[in-house]
Amino acid sequence: MTTFRWLWLAEAAAEHYGARSTLRRHIAEGRLATAQKIGRSWRVRKYDLDSLIVERAAEPSCEDVEAAVARIVASAPPLTDAQIRTLSAAFVDQLKQRQTVGAK
Repeated sequence: MTTFRWLWLAEAAAEHYGARSTLRRHIAEGRLATAQKIGRSWRVRKYDLDSLIVERAAEPSCEDVEAAVARIVASAPPLTDAQIRTLSAAFVDQLKQRQTVGAK
C-alpha cells in the first residue's frame, strides 16, 4: 500500500507549488481532484502537486507568448518620454553590440 504525503495549502505554498489562491483555483478546476477539505482548510497530496509541475514544464507556443504579451501591454500604463528615451538607448546599444559581434 502506497502512502502519500499530504500538505496543507499554506505548506504547499511555502514549498513553492504556487500561491494559496492559485492552488485553490487548481482545486476548483479539478486539477487537484484528490484534495480534501477539512474544516475550512484544504490539504493536497504532494504527488498531485508534483504532477502540476510536469504540466507547466511544457514549452509555451508562440501564440501563448503573444497572448501573454498582449495581456501585459493592455494592462500597462503608457510610457513616459523619459522611459521611451531610456528604452531607445538600450535598444541602440544592443544593436551596436550585435553588429560588432557579427562583423568579427
